[in-house]
Amino acid sequence: MIQPKNLKTRASDESFCSLLVGFNFIFFTGLLAFMLFLPLQAVLFGSDAPHGTDASHEGVADASHDTTVEVPVAAVAVAVDPITHAAGKSAYMICSTCHGAEGEGNAALNAPALAGQDDWYLKRQLIKYKEGVRGSHPDDTHGMQMRAMAMTLADETKIDEVVAYIAQLPVTAPLATFDGDVAKGAASYALCAACHGPDGAGNELMNAPALQNLQDWYIVRQLQNYKSGVRGTHPKDIEGMQMRPMSMVLADEQAMKDVAAFINSKAAAK
Repeated sequence: MIQPKNLKTRASDESFCSLLVGFNFIFFTGLLAFMLFLPLQAVLFGSDAPHGTDASHEGVADASHDTTVEVPVAAVAVAVDPITHAAGKSAYMICSTCHGAEGEGNAALNAPALAGQDDWYLKRQLIKYKEGVRGSHPDDTHGMQMRAMAMTLADETKIDEVVAYIAQLPVTAPLATFDGDVAKGAASYALCAACHGPDGAGNELMNAPALQNLQDWYIVRQLQNYKSGVRGTHPKDIEGMQMRPMSMVLADEQAMKDVAAFINSKAAAK
């Protein structure tokens, strides 16, 4: 027959358990506080002076005379970059189904090349698609397709990640799909050069994106869209409104093809 434990023994066991639980609580609470203090310490003591100077660490050095090796900012950046790259690659996967794994574009899917395009321009266009500034015109079938894709990017952080990923994709010169006259295109492009630059390299100050690596079919389509009012007529599309009058100086589709041929010739010369 099992004898009940002595009351004194039971009380001793209970006291020991209570002590053990209390010790664990204090230990893990202290550990958590220490882990939270590290980033707080970096904010309080590491950001008052410019990076790369001794002043930002002077107070800590004088107080502790520590010989700990300081981690360069560049080393921290290397540790973060792979995370950003992975996030951008993941976000770009849905884009790659049309634009290609390396952002080379696909005419059959109405998807222009993205590799080589200015990051500020890509970000602006993605925001315009999300806000309905672009891709909401009833005649812009291809823009509507793109707008739905832009909506998969939840916020500005995701847009920045995918744009950063596109920025490191290899750039290839586009292949001609139209018979354009480069010499005639050069004459017509003279007006475009004021904003987009003599070689179509773009100019952010003029809100003019790079044109060099865009396929000729896409350049012609967008010029047609501007001229017909499919693009550049939304009241919030300030940059589009600037571009639309420029498209009007091109008399017909052949003139647009000539301009596209000239722009592509600059990409091939790189």
